[in-house]
Formats: sequence, C-alpha cells, structure tokens
Amino acid sequence: MVSRKDEIADGFARYFKHFGYKKTSVDGVAKDLKISKKTIYEHFSTKEEIFYYVVYRVANQFRRRMEKDLEASPTSRDKLENLIRIIFKQTRQWLKEGNDAFEFKYKYRIAELAFKDAYSDLVGRIVEEGKKAGEFTFSSRDLTVRFIQGIIKEAMDMVLEDQDASVEEEAVRAIMNILE
Repeated sequence: MVSRKDEIADGFARYFKHFGYKKTSVDGVAKDLKISKKTIYEHFSTKEEIFYYVVYRVANQFRRRMEKDLEASPTSRDKLENLIRIIFKQTRQWLKEGNDAFEFKYKYRIAELAFKDAYSDLVGRIVEEGKKAGEFTFSSRDLTVRFIQGIIKEAMDMVLEDQDASVEEEAVRAIMNILE
C-alpha cells in the first residue's frame, strides 16, 4: 500500500514532469489529488522538499540497480570507477533533456543533494570493502567519502557549465589517488 506521503510525491512527480518545477503549484496538485493543501503540508514543508523527496526516491532506485550492476565488478576499485562513470553518464543524460536555464540550475542543486544522499552509503561501503581487501588505504572513512563526493560535485559543476567538458577520467584518477 502506498503511503499518503508517497501518493503526494507521485502527484507532484507527474506535475513536475508535465508542467516543470516553476509551473507546478501546491494548489494544482492538491486539487488533482482531491486533498487539502494542509494535508500536503503535514508531510512536506515546501515545494523544494517535495522535489527533493521525488528525486531521492528516483536516486534510490538507480542506486539499487547500480548495486546489482556493480556486483559483477571483480574489485572495489573497479566498482568505484564504474560507479563514478555511471554517475557521470546519468548526469549527462539528464542535462541533454534540457530545461529552462534558471529552473534547471535550481532543480539541479536539489537533485544533486538527493543523489549525493542516496549514494553516500554505497560509496562508503565500496570504500570500506576496498580497505578490508587491501586495495585502498585511508584513515577516515567519512572524510574519504566526503572527499570523493567533493571531487564528483566539482566535476559535475564543470559539466553543468560546459556539457562537452571531459572530466570523468580526471575525476576517477583524483579519487583513486586519494584511496592509494
């Protein structure tokens, strides 16, 4: 059974897809779902929070699929390299969809946070697995994961500014250097 929160998120997801972020209104979704705005605000504080939740659910679906795909990778190093390349591929695909520039950049920042939150645990597990296998050396798991996320974020920002920027391999090398 779908929770009320997920029902609301599903309604917003349809509106975001059809009308875009800026043109999606709480009033419109409430009317469509035949619920009050108060009911929506019992589950979410803002439209930004709803968008985050919608994207976070999608990010978790991608993460689960990636975890299965990454199982075939023989080493933690291979898993992490493949994960980084997949993340770039997904982001480039999203960028190609195109959007209103302001709306896209705003949505991108929220989506970036949702994906980072969804992938943090996966990156952490891969890094920890690699340390146990003797592939990686580092002193702090949490700090290492944050460094990795920082490199990915900065490289993604470069891609956002210039979609032709070829930064994936440099990001992979920088991350691997941190782990060795």
